[in-house]
Amino acid sequence: MNIREIAGELNSLANNHRIGDLQKIRKDIKGLKRIPSKNLFHDSTISDDGWAFHYGGRKELQFNIGFEEEGFRYGIAFSLETSRSLPDVSILFPKILKLNCIIRENTDYFNDYKMWVWQGKERSDIMPVVEIINDFIRPNTFIFIGKLVKDIELEDVLSTFDSLLDVYIQIESDSNASELRDILNNNKFKFDRTNTKLVINRKLSSKEKEINITVRHSFLQKSLYQELSKKYGSGNISVENPWNGNRIDIVVKTDKGYIFYEIKVASSAKSCIREALGQIFEYAFWPGFRHAKEIVIAGEHPLDADAKNYVEFLHQEFSLPLKYKEIKI
Repeated sequence: MNIREIAGELNSLANNHRIGDLQKIRKDIKGLKRIPSKNLFHDSTISDDGWAFHYGGRKELQFNIGFEEEGFRYGIAFSLETSRSLPDVSILFPKILKLNCIIRENTDYFNDYKMWVWQGKERSDIMPVVEIINDFIRPNTFIFIGKLVKDIELEDVLSTFDSLLDVYIQIESDSNASELRDILNNNKFKFDRTNTKLVINRKLSSKEKEINITVRHSFLQKSLYQELSKKYGSGNISVENPWNGNRIDIVVKTDKGYIFYEIKVASSAKSCIREALGQIFEYAFWPGFRHAKEIVIAGEHPLDADAKNYVEFLHQEFSLPLKYKEIKI
């Protein structure tokens, strides 16, 4: 397929994804009188040179697709190329600063992505996602973060855009909680049991489980997922769901609302609680709005008397819907 055929297919499939609401989100964020376009891509933002970006993306963090020598790219980008519609690229500099802050605060969020930079006809090495340095923030530069594949899977392109949509919202919004509430609340959890993707998809050695924190976290996550599936039904469990620029370990859907679970690998229940509190509070209450009826910190250690008193005190003194869950393995 050429770039126009790919963009056309993505436009058709986008309605089944969060990214299909991009133009509505742009309308809400920017206070426009009407939705700018029905489609993600437009003829005017598709180039026969083999690249395309979302309609309206010239002055924004853009959702970008295109061909590289190694294959097909898709992700987010800043184009600092000057043009009639963008004579001064400096309007993008504050947005780049915002992206750098997001990268610094959410390193794990970008683990699945790579980045590279075009300056004129020269391309940098393909590298892990890092903060954008000053040398790259100048006219006639193209900064890309995303994926590069040989075989094009349109559903993965759209799923990747879905995940990166939270980054877009943070960068393009003015961070006013009252104005963003409806936009942020449009995040959608996926409760499709056929679409559940756990980090663990292979057999792990006992050594890996004991010494690797990331593997241990995945092992605990799978154990908790199985337990919760038996209690609530797998169709009501969402795993690693993107949420306001982060990922919630597990979300459970109940008749009364959502339950957020944050899993921690630590030396004690006290350490689990310490590491998780700020994170799970942000998931549940940022930006000044309640998203979950209950928040649960989960770890493999049981509560001792002091930790139990601490959780009960937080619940009673501040009316926090907070619990601790021991994951039994």
